[in-house]
Amino acid sequence: MRQGEWQNFEIRVPGKWVLSGEHSVLRGATAVAFPHPEFQLLLRFEPSGERASPEGAGLEIQPEWARSVILDLLQMVRDEQNSRGREFHFPAGRLVMESTVPSGAGLGSSAALCVAVARWLSGPLGVPDAGILEFATNLEHRFHGKSSGMDVAVCAVERPISFVRGRGPTFLQIERFPKFTFHDTGFRASTSECIRRVEHLREEDAVSAIRADELMGRASRLILEGLPLYDGVAEGGDHSAALRRVAEGMKSAHEAFLIWSLVPGKVQREIEDLYREGALAVKLTGAGGGGFLVALWS
Repeated sequence: MRQGEWQNFEIRVPGKWVLSGEHSVLRGATAVAFPHPEFQLLLRFEPSGERASPEGAGLEIQPEWARSVILDLLQMVRDEQNSRGREFHFPAGRLVMESTVPSGAGLGSSAALCVAVARWLSGPLGVPDAGILEFATNLEHRFHGKSSGMDVAVCAVERPISFVRGRGPTFLQIERFPKFTFHDTGFRASTSECIRRVEHLREEDAVSAIRADELMGRASRLILEGLPLYDGVAEGGDHSAALRRVAEGMKSAHEAFLIWSLVPGKVQREIEDLYREGALAVKLTGAGGGGFLVALWS
């Protein structure tokens, strides 16, 4: 595809889930994250061959509720291109988005969208493959005000990763993982609001905020010890030592969420129910405040 040229396009991007590192990743902590292919976003574009207006009047977007979100991202790209002295004309045609990634559930709905849009625009804008993660991260800033890049990284590479802000993703060289299950709390929360709550704690109680970051850092260290250990045990062997490390890491991460006041009372009761059913560890995944719980089992 030549730069500036619009062609038929289609992509599927998975959601994501995070085992450890939420919030603290913004301050240099390591995070551990996985793609969640059971939840996916589809973006499909068919150009009409016409030239759209600067406001996108020639661009049909379905479903209708997604129009304002897509146009907002396109306007952001246009403004950025104009600031560099480059012209950017909205495409004309039909853009369809279909997503099973629930919004506000900690499963990467905005990250999946930003990765899909970044890949869609990369051809016409001449963005190389090596620049996709930075492009998608800049788009996600529009949603959260501050994005570590972790969510877009795992959605883009579609592989389990560890992630440190500013360094990019590191693939986990692991073939077998413990059993994790996912449980919808029914609560939905704004990522930006959860980020503001964490920042408020940092302003009002620096000691507790530092403690939460330490707990989350410890969580990732234990998990990154436990997962390779689990993978190294032959199938049918004794995984108990590995599971203890992963479970202890998840519990440490949950303690950080409690310090940040991001675990509603009803969610805590659901966590206790899962423990009674035999779960080894349970925590929220994503920004917190609700969304999905991830549980570890033997």
